[in-house]
Amino acid sequence: MTDEASKKKHRIYCNRCKHDTNHELKGEHKAVFGLGPNDLRETLTYKLWACMGCEHAVLEEEDWVDGMGEDDIEITFYPERSRRALVPKSYSKLEPTLAAIYKEAVTCYNSNAPILCAAGLRALLEGICQDKRIKGKNLKAKIEGLQKHLPNKNIIRNLHHFRFMGNDAVHELAAPKSNELALAIGVIEDLLNFFYELDYKASQLREMRKNKKPKTAKSKKFVPTTGFTLTQLS
Repeated sequence: MTDEASKKKHRIYCNRCKHDTNHELKGEHKAVFGLGPNDLRETLTYKLWACMGCEHAVLEEEDWVDGMGEDDIEITFYPERSRRALVPKSYSKLEPTLAAIYKEAVTCYNSNAPILCAAGLRALLEGICQDKRIKGKNLKAKIEGLQKHLPNKNIIRNLHHFRFMGNDAVHELAAPKSNELALAIGVIEDLLNFFYELDYKASQLREMRKNKKPKTAKSKKFVPTTGFTLTQLS
């Protein structure tokens, strides 16, 4: 590979692929500041890289000041590269309001805003109960009401643990740990998957099978091709 070609390809951690991947350079912009006689000159170089696997892009900012060595160049990526970052999932039949709350909660988790993340997850759980017309005087009762819709009681048990975490975050401003939030998001995603993805796909499958059922052929009466009747032939 030539030097020119190597400059257009770089290994960067991909938040989507969850490992280091080859990225292709799609564009570059350079800006120079502090051009006065007594000013230090600062050079900002922006590079747009696209993952050669999933094709999601990342912006790289290189900050260099006169007098700095190459090892002192400050490099920042937007969005930030994080091995713990989560990627929001898509659900076929999720209401837009609930989808927005879910994505905001994941964004808060990725932005290291644990209290806001926990509050968002609690609001999302309340919204799911409301969407499914689950009644109850409080969130505990509503979670119990979900049990008649869920085949797995472990989800209900985990939702109760999540409820306590949400209470501490909202009322006592106690920030949950990152691993606790990651598990809570996983539980919520299991719930969303059951209500808004699996049920939708199952109904699609039922509709497809119904449309593919062969029509029962009607029996035809025997009509002799000769002048003889069945009585004459017997």
